[in-house]
Amino acid sequence: MNHLFFRVAESYFDVDYKGADDVRLLMPSYAPFNVSGREAADHLMFTLTVNGEPIPFQGEGEELGQFDCGGINHGIYRLPEGGYLILISNVQGGSACAMRASAEFRHCEATLYGEEAANRSFGLGNALMIAFAFSGAYHHIILMHSSVTMKDGGGHLFLGKSGTGKSTHSVQWLTYLPETELLNDDNPALRFHPEDGTVWVYGTPWSGKTPCYKNKQVPARAIVRLEQFPENIIQREPALKGFASILSSCSTMIWDKPSYRLICDTISEIVQRVPVFYLKCRPDEEAARVCHAAIAKVYEQ
Repeated sequence: MNHLFFRVAESYFDVDYKGADDVRLLMPSYAPFNVSGREAADHLMFTLTVNGEPIPFQGEGEELGQFDCGGINHGIYRLPEGGYLILISNVQGGSACAMRASAEFRHCEATLYGEEAANRSFGLGNALMIAFAFSGAYHHIILMHSSVTMKDGGGHLFLGKSGTGKSTHSVQWLTYLPETELLNDDNPALRFHPEDGTVWVYGTPWSGKTPCYKNKQVPARAIVRLEQFPENIIQREPALKGFASILSSCSTMIWDKPSYRLICDTISEIVQRVPVFYLKCRPDEEAARVCHAAIAKVYEQ
């Protein structure tokens, strides 16, 4: 079966794989999100056709930049007819995937490179994550660089630069705060629902170095920006600083004005509904307890 459908953050996408091998072997983390074609019909956020007409791994159109995404290079080009070409390299700098996408990322095509399944899986996973992030902008969805714990009926998103200790802080919650569960450790989805004004956080097939691929969702309870510090100090951020904290931690293409405006609009709605905190902390038990107490206090008021 090389034609598969998935549901992430209540949105559907289609992978149409033209290769001879079984595409499911390249995407094991997507299994919890697999749905039937009947369920997904007429609701697709995007379609990715893989290994159809070959796409050369070379620049085309206007080069927008070469971007380091956690040690992985993405070369991004604006195509003359509209849309984008994205060249995805592996961690060694070799070719992993070339993807063409329409302007709103609704229709994407990708060519996977290399004979090794790991390299092809890497390229496919990154192509899907990019397509989801930027097509999601048109559906009030933002893909966050965050570690998320679930407790007290809601999700707590921990933000910060690489090496700040997001995963470590989640571990402190899991270790010292009973009935805490990890939802995702790297790329959860955050979605604003305009019909009822709620904000939910979702597990995704993308979770960085920690295998955590849960098809679960909870209301977003708090967003916490972390910074390493000799003491544990937390404060709630005003809306403007909260906006900046979220914007700096979500996937955006600033040069793509329509999607960037939509992402900013979504963040503006989120900061009005979900408290944002700034936690300067040590990697210890007290940091987790201080953070949890500050969040709980907001909901007690």
